[in-house]
Order: sequence, then structure tokens, then C-alpha cells
Amino acid sequence: MCRRQSGTETSERPMFRFKVRKSGGDALLEINPNLVVPMLIVYTLTRSKQLIPCTSVVIEKHGQGPRELKFRLPDSTDHRVQFATRREREQFAACISFLSNKVTKRVSSQPLRVWMGTWNMGEAPPPDLFSSNQRISEWLRPDENNDIICVCVQECVYKERTGYKDCEDDWFRTVDTVLGPKYIKICGYSLNWIRMVLFIRADHREHVSKVSVKKEAVGIAHVLANKGAVCMMFTFRESKLCFVGCHLNAHQDKVIRRNEDFFEIVNGCSGEGMGWKDFWITNQFHHVFWAGDLNYRIDYDRQKVVELSQQGPEGWNFLYKYDQLQHQMRKETAFIDFNESQPLFQPTYKYARGKNIYPDDEKQRIPSWCDRILWKALSEETVIQEEYTSVQTVMTSDHRPVYSLFRIDARNQFVPDSVADPLSTPASSKTTEIWDKPVSAYLKIRQLAGHDLDSLDPNGFSDPYVVFVSPILQNSYSTNVQVKTLHPQWEVEPELRLNFDELEYIENEYIFLAVYDWDLTSQDDPLGQAHLSLKGLLDGNIHNFCIRALGCGKVAGTLTGSIQYVPR
Repeated sequence: MCRRQSGTETSERPMFRFKVRKSGGDALLEINPNLVVPMLIVYTLTRSKQLIPCTSVVIEKHGQGPRELKFRLPDSTDHRVQFATRREREQFAACISFLSNKVTKRVSSQPLRVWMGTWNMGEAPPPDLFSSNQRISEWLRPDENNDIICVCVQECVYKERTGYKDCEDDWFRTVDTVLGPKYIKICGYSLNWIRMVLFIRADHREHVSKVSVKKEAVGIAHVLANKGAVCMMFTFRESKLCFVGCHLNAHQDKVIRRNEDFFEIVNGCSGEGMGWKDFWITNQFHHVFWAGDLNYRIDYDRQKVVELSQQGPEGWNFLYKYDQLQHQMRKETAFIDFNESQPLFQPTYKYARGKNIYPDDEKQRIPSWCDRILWKALSEETVIQEEYTSVQTVMTSDHRPVYSLFRIDARNQFVPDSVADPLSTPASSKTTEIWDKPVSAYLKIRQLAGHDLDSLDPNGFSDPYVVFVSPILQNSYSTNVQVKTLHPQWEVEPELRLNFDELEYIENEYIFLAVYDWDLTSQDDPLGQAHLSLKGLLDGNIHNFCIRALGCGKVAGTLTGSIQYVPR
């Protein structure tokens, strides 16, 4: 339980105490804002006492349960604690953020420049950093003051150079050297010859938490790691970000196989450790960035492709009409709800090494935009693609490197009135009422129905029910199960109780709807997920919605109903 304790002097701000459970027993967390440097004081059952400046505490709210929180201390130790309620967890996080001067009271965001690049290195080492006239710095752009840099490469296999222990070490340290001390490596990971490394500006390090990595092989027999993907996720402030670097199956006629690779990667890179349990990676993050040698080709006469590729935008516009990837995205047979700008640069494969020409060799590969960068975001998130181009001056491979620069708005921790008022002013009866009064506001869901849901049972039907989850809800909420149907109409009309009733906070959030297929003898299977933005829905009126559920990257059906905000 959280207790607000008034100071002995009327000019003092109140202290806040949270009784929590952690490994080894109960503990008490006390926040004292009245010291020169606001402090978090941790008391344990052994009566030990630890004082930590609030400015040095890094909060990670996405734990195993809705009431769990992990915070990192200056000595890099992690503390995982369980609060009595989800609301107390949010209040604790808001107190720390407010006293750290990391956020203001209002809902706010921070613009971020996200750079992502992909390059099939063609089993050759990168250009020498000091003696070559080919500079990978022209690709990595270390001087552009980007905030997040994600580098993914394929066919990165070569004899490591002197001073490196293996090829992975050689490549990761080469990127580190090019970027310089302004950036620090958050994570680097490999799947055979597919490698991805993530850097962030050093002054952002304290805002990064919940870093997780997963990989999925989709090569020969769907198991070999010659093709596949590396997936990285992390939380920046309050924004959940996901990056995927992949290498899909090759050859002109393997379009369907490439589509299958995409679905297999989505499924294999989801699950334990990658965000919410049972949610696919493409359904839960504020932003997903996907890059790699996707291997989709141009279906057109080779000689004409070679000629048109040299004609600039006019020729590229013509060739784009025959691009396999954009056709698959239009038909929604792969990368559903992803976005990509039209490539306004020459096809990136297949070049003669060391030259900017397409070789007239025996294989007669059709020049194509094999190397691509796509993105996806929740419906109200800002994404502006500022650049999308290739680098023609790096010629050690038969592919040319590609990069894209995005501008997004990263979410800050919201500090509600119930936290900001007591911490901003001396103790008063007014702040006591704001802090202690329970939140009774809720969201009312009515007439919830599913349409054309996927069949997961041998009888051709499913037994669907819906679970509502969101960081703004006090708990998760569920409907009843509808048996043997693909067009359910749920009778239960959930009342989704909110943690806070500050509308400026709630309207920027989402409710996630997870559809499950109930099973009598085994674990229930996730069928699909959708999200509902609350922007414009909090005026007290009843608003109808129609949203599409996706399961493992595929359309899994539609959900309709209405939602109403009911104030306390």
C-alpha cells in the first residue's frame, strides 16, 4: 500500500512510501523529495537501508506482470519488485521521473532520429577504414547526430583481420570505430552470417531498458541458418521499439517462399522475452523497423531493366511497377500494414564487384531492389521518413548498402496530477484528496463481435474469446467464450477500469484486444491481436469501432463494437 506522509513543516513536500514484495521478502520504498537531492530509500526486512539519488534510478516498467517493476541502480544492479496494485506501480515510476527532472507534468514526447541500414556484404570484408577510397562512413553517417543506429548485414563472413578474434568481432568493432565515442553499443547478435548491431547516443543510455534479442532460421528445410532473421527490442523512455534484420530466400521464382519466410520470422521471433506474452512482434510495439536482403526481384526483361536503371527517376518509376515486393504488399500476402517508400535509387543487386555496372555474366541475374527497409507503427504514432537511399561508393560486394533515416516521437513518462501536485507544492488537504481518492473512471465496451475469424480447430471453427490489455488498465479483462464459431457475438460487456483519469494521458494510449481460441485439454491458442487508439474517444459519447486483427502477420478477422468513456 502506498502511504503519503506529510512533513513536520508546512513548507515540506510529502514523502511517499510503497510496500512491495521482492525476492527475499517484503521491502519498503520511500521517496523523500525534501532533501537537496531527492532520494529513493530502500528498506529491507533485515533493516538495511540504501539511499539512491532519484536522478540515478532507471525505471523499467515492462515486467512479467502488470504490478511488477524493475529498476536499475547506479551500480548496475537490477531490483525487481511487486506492487500491491498497478496504479501504485505507475505512481512510483511517475514520482521517480518527476523528481529526476526527466519529464514534465504534461504528456510529452521527444523527437528521435532513427537510422537503419542494411547491406549484403557478399562474403567479403568491408573496405579498409584508413587506406581505401571506399568509406563505409558514407553509409553509416556518424556525423549526422542520429539518436539510434541499427546496422544489419547479411553474408558477413570473411577471415577476421589482425587484432580481432573472429568475423563477428571484426565487424561489430569496425562499426563501433566508425561511429566513434559519441555512440555506445546496446546489443549485437548474429544468426550464422546474418548480423545486427544496435547503437544509441551515449547521452541516451539511461533511457534504454528491457533489451531483448531473438533469432529465427528459415533456410533449407526451414531450419538452417543460411537464411533467417535477428530481432531486437527495447524500450526508450516509454516507447517500445523493435528492429528486425533478415535475409530471405533467393531466386527470381521464390516469391511464395519469401512470403512464408516473413510469416515464419514473425512467429519465431515472438513469444517469451519479446514483449507481451502471446503477442506477435508486429502487433504490440509502438514502432517496428524491418530491413534486410529481402530478395524480392523485378519481373521484367533483364536488358531493359539494365537500361532503365540508368535513366534516373523516370526509369525507376517504370521498373517499380514490376517490383515483386510492392505487389505482395498490395495483395496483402506479406508485410501486411507495413510501409515502404518507393526506392528512388538504382537497383542494389547484382553489381560487378568494384564497379558500378551490372555484369553480363552467365547467371544473367535481373538487377533488383533486393535490399529494403520497411516500417510499421501503431495508428497514432508519428513516423517521418527523411531519407531512403543507397550508397554507390561502397563496392566490395555485389550488393550496394542501403539506409533510411526516420524521425519519430518517443513517449515520456506521464506524471499525473496525483503525483505532480504533492511533489510540486507543500503538503495540503487538497493534495491528500487527489492522492488518496480511488480512480473510478472506466471504458465501457458494448456489442463486441468478431467476423471471419481464423479457424484453429479440426472442426473448421474456433472457440474465441477476447482479452483486453493496456498499461492504463488496472487489470486485464476478458469476455466469455463463444463455442464453435467464426462470427462470435460476446454477451459480456466489460468495464475496463483505468489507473488514472487524466484525459490528456489516456487519450494518447491504446487498448489492445487479444483474441484467443479456447481449448479444453491444452493451452489456449492466440488467434490474433488488434489495437484501438483512444484519441478522440473520451468525450463521454458512444463511439463505434471496426478494427482488423492480425495473427502471425496474417489477417485473422475483424472486431467490431462500441466504446464509451465513463468518468468517475
